[in-house]
Formats: sequence, C-alpha cells, structure tokens
Amino acid sequence: MQLRIVRHSGSMMSLIALCAVWVVHGASLPELGTLSGKVTAPKPFQGAQVYARNVDKHVLYMVYTSEGRYRAVDLLPGQYEISVRKKGFTADVKKMEVKPGANLVADFSLQSGEFTPMQLTVFNGPNAPREQATPVSYDELYPPGPGKAVVERTCVACHGVNFLPEHRGGWTEQTANAAVSLMTGAGKNTSRGTGMITPQMMNAEDRKAAIAYIAANFSATGRRKSVKVDDYPIEEKPLSTAMYIEYYLPLDPPSADQAAGPMGRGRRAQEPHFDANGNVWYTDRGIPNRIGVVNPRTAEFKDYVLPDPKADPHGLTVDPQGHVWWSETRGLHLGRLDPKTNEMQRYEMNINGDITGGQGHTPVLDSKQNIWFSVIIGNKIGEWDRTQQKVVALYEPPTLNSYPYGIFVDKHDKIWFAEYAGCNITRFDPVTKKFTEFPPLTKPCQIRRLGMDDKGIVWFGIYSHGKLGRLDPATGKVTEYKIPLAYSEPYDAWPDANGNVWVPDDGQGGTLMKFDPKTEKFTYYPAPQNGDMPKLAITREGAIWYTPRSSANAAVGVLYPDMNKITTLAAYY
Repeated sequence: MQLRIVRHSGSMMSLIALCAVWVVHGASLPELGTLSGKVTAPKPFQGAQVYARNVDKHVLYMVYTSEGRYRAVDLLPGQYEISVRKKGFTADVKKMEVKPGANLVADFSLQSGEFTPMQLTVFNGPNAPREQATPVSYDELYPPGPGKAVVERTCVACHGVNFLPEHRGGWTEQTANAAVSLMTGAGKNTSRGTGMITPQMMNAEDRKAAIAYIAANFSATGRRKSVKVDDYPIEEKPLSTAMYIEYYLPLDPPSADQAAGPMGRGRRAQEPHFDANGNVWYTDRGIPNRIGVVNPRTAEFKDYVLPDPKADPHGLTVDPQGHVWWSETRGLHLGRLDPKTNEMQRYEMNINGDITGGQGHTPVLDSKQNIWFSVIIGNKIGEWDRTQQKVVALYEPPTLNSYPYGIFVDKHDKIWFAEYAGCNITRFDPVTKKFTEFPPLTKPCQIRRLGMDDKGIVWFGIYSHGKLGRLDPATGKVTEYKIPLAYSEPYDAWPDANGNVWVPDDGQGGTLMKFDPKTEKFTYYPAPQNGDMPKLAITREGAIWYTPRSSANAAVGVLYPDMNKITTLAAYY
C-alpha cells in the first residue's frame, strides 16, 4: 500500500439535540442529510441493523441500534427505503426522501416473527439478486464418505469451508476434474514443479475419490448451502458509532451467452485502492474484465474494459501520476491505464519463458515508482523498472511452490509477501537479492495477505487455522492469536493509524474485525452483506474500505468505525 500525504479539509456541523437523552450529530457536509430514530420491540434486543437504501444513487447505508436508538449521517440526496433487520423480528419498510441538509426521523416497531436472510435490492438493471446460501451444520454440508478427508486437506484448507458448496452452477465430475487439474498444475510449464496441490498431498487414488465426493455432494441441484456459524458477538458501544456505506456497481444487462468469470457470473469487484483525488479504484473479475472507479462523494462509477476481457485482473495500485496498474492471472501481463487519455498498455511478465502457465497476482509501488508484483503459480516475484519501462527481473523464493500472494513494500523498499502454500512471511531485499523467510508457529498453513504497522511489526492472517499472526522482524518472534468464532478464515490484516489491526473474516461470511494489540481483544463489525472481503484499504481518517466479492450484490464498501469523525466521503491514504 502506498502512503501519500494529501492536504484536504472538511467541515463538521454543530451537534443537534434530538431529545433530552439522545444527542445526534449532523451531517459532516451541509449538502448531505441525516437519519435517526427509535426502534422498539416486544422483548429485549441488542444491535439491530438499520438499512437505508438510496434507490436513486444505488447506495446502501447501514448502522446499528444502541439502547434502541440509531443514527446515520452523510446521506446522499435521493429517495430512500428504510428497514430494520434483527434475528427473530420483522418490521415494515418506510420510504422517505432525503434532501440536502435534511435531518429526518424514522421510528420502527419490531414484531416477533421468523427471521430470514435479507435479500438486498438490486439497484440497477433487470438482473435478479444472487441467491443467498442456507446455513447448515458442517457435518451436513460435508457428510462422511470416501474422499472427504482428501477434500478437507486440499480444497477446504486452501479455499475455506464455503468454496465448494457456494460455487456458481454446482459441480459435476467434469468440472471437479478440471478444477483439480488446475490446482495440481496439470499441463503447466512452470519452472518449479506443479500447482498448489502436490503429489504428496493427493495421489491418483485420492484424486479419484475427491472428484467423486465433490460431484456427489455439491451438484447444482437443491438450494445453495454454507456452513452455519455462530452469531456474531454484538457490542452496542462500539457499534453505536459505526456506519457502513456500500456503493453498488452498475449491472450489465442479462445475456444468455455471457461468460462466467473465475468467481462466477456477474460483476465481481476486488482490491480497493485510492487515488490522489479521493476516488476508489478496483478490479472487476466478471466477464468482461474491467478496471473501475467510484467517486464516493457522488456515487458515480466509470468502467474501463481491459484489452483482454478474460485476462482476469487481480491486484491493483495507483502511481503518483494517477496511472492505474493491474496484474493479470490469466494473461501474465502487467497493465497500465491512463485515466486522462483512456490509453491502456500491457507489459509481458514472462520475460524468461519460465512462468508459462503461471498467474500474476498483486502489484505494488516502491519509492522509485518501480512496480513489484507476485506470481502465485510460477513461484516468483517480479520487478517492472520505471526507467526501462519493462519487466526486468523475476526472483524465486527458496520454498518450492510457495505461491507468493499478498505483497507490500516497506519504508526501506524491502519487499514483503505472504507465501500462501509455503506458509511463510517472506522479505526480499532488492539490493542484496536475498530472501528471508519467517515461519509462523502454526504449520502447515495458508496465509493470504499481510500488513505492517508504523512500528515495523508485520501482521498476517492464518487463513487455514483462524488465527491472527504478529511478526517482529527485528527479533523474528512470532505471536499468534486465536480468533474467537469457529470456521474463521482471516483474509487480510492491516493496521490503522491508532495501532488497531483490521481483519476481514472470510469464513464468517461478511464481517470486519478490529483487534486491539494492547488488550488482545477482537471486536466484530458485521457487514451489510454476506461475502468474502479479499483485501482492505484504510484511509488516513481510519475508514476501512473493502469489496464484498462473493456477495449478493457487487459493491465497493466502507466502514466508518466512528461516523462522528467523518470530514469527507472521499478516500485518502
């Protein structure tokens, strides 16, 4: 993640007293509105979710009640649908219009009723919402049988408990066989062996049993299912100031011949990153592949279809000139977009021919504006040189088939990356060309992403074991913290300016967690939608940006842990 200092000022309106015991802040910007109110019920409850959908701008606000009260600020003008969600209750939907400077009140009376997962409105286009999965027990989802153990130590350990059951279109023996071929590296001409699943992990008999198990238990018939997880711990005090905003991507018209991307059909936003103007960029892995940007102040989107619409862009970064860089998993190219001219250029990653069949992953910038990137299949990290305007080198970590994944550059221009399959935190010194691998306490494991705080401490999620890790590079000491809920799959780990570490939990299916290193406490901030959040980006004001990649509605989202501190809806590092 690049650190840029950008001057920006905002204003905060004075406080408005709604009643003697409840004080409500006004919108931070006068052209926006506020909403507040009271929620009552026939029995006690905590932390009901209040949804305010702007059906004109295609934006969703979500806040929590505290002692039955709620408030939301900085609402964009437009027509709204207001609703409340709480397990065990039902409530009517209210429709209201928010005008600039408006301070609206909407009270709700919850009634006891059967709780069902909420289907969020699809704001644009004729597409129907993606079906939400039905939660069931782990043993129901993964019944006993030949192949179960193989699937658990390969597919589940790598992709999580919900990957197989939530795969779009279900599985047949043919599609399961193709997926196993991909993960074992069959047909790949890489310099360092096979894919992530090695022959030691899956022999020929294991492969046959795994394919049969997947096809028998995760076919296209019946409703989509997911593992039932524990309810999130609700703490009203921190949630009382929290506010989510999700900006929904414009949907493509339905097409019978529309191809499915690697994450299924439809749009799939990923990898939020800020430019110097406060806009949020992302990759879109739906077909056709795109680079997109949203202006959070207006909810306006703009898309740029890639030269190869099936290259599958994964990671993304923005340089000081405003050029947007992406890395392709299928095209093995590094791409650059100039938003001023709409010109796109692609640079070949495979300079030596030894990562043919490989997959690019994430690009990052060093202080000289060179681009570094990870290559997951192919076992490399690469360097694009700003002066020579080309990829000049590929470097191979010591561990065979390590799968370099999330990557960042520290203030000393050292390259850090997570070895997804190698189960290491790895540092590369571009001067000495030396790799240093730091193993976690838990091995074997899968690590997806990592971040560094202002003290130089590296934080990472152990995806396969539900743990948050802390590495002190000066001493090599590793500390691991078990995440409280079962089936936790921490995807990213990035510290904010206050030293808290923010973690998106893939296994819990739609929550951000804050970890306080001083108290070693996790605080949950359940999100508006179920879905994984592959990567976080944190503003200098502490707003947590994410993309709910596998959710019912494609979006770019943000959590404001304290809405009272909002000075702008723009996003700045």
